[in-house]
Amino acid sequence: MPRRASSGISKGQLTGLALVLLGVVVVGYLLLRIVAGDLVGFDSRARAATELSLSEYLENANSLRGNVYEVTGVIEEQLKWTAENGRLFSLDAKQGTQATPIPIRVPEEFSKINIDRGGEFRFIVEVGKDGLLIAQNIEKI
Repeated sequence: MPRRASSGISKGQLTGLALVLLGVVVVGYLLLRIVAGDLVGFDSRARAATELSLSEYLENANSLRGNVYEVTGVIEEQLKWTAENGRLFSLDAKQGTQATPIPIRVPEEFSKINIDRGGEFRFIVEVGKDGLLIAQNIEKI
């Protein structure tokens, strides 16, 4: 007597389908977070940035090279501009009650941002190989 085909989905097939759907949802979420983050200016480095210690920076900026920090302050003046390197600003950086002027290089990719003298900004900066702070993200306060 021939065997009859079973009807319905087996438990193994159902488990496999659930795992595939879960994988699609996780990958979709991660892609959405990456794409939507780029659209709204989300920067994973910005979230992880700690506040720049002005005393450490002024004492030995080279020891901080390659690290990413957050710094806020008021723009004192634009010191220099070149097409290759962007703009160099003097920022009156705030840390607690202390305010210290420090240089920040703003690359050309931020040329559309209006950075005026007297404006208060929050910068995510990377300490460059020469100890100069290079803006990675800019937000007007």
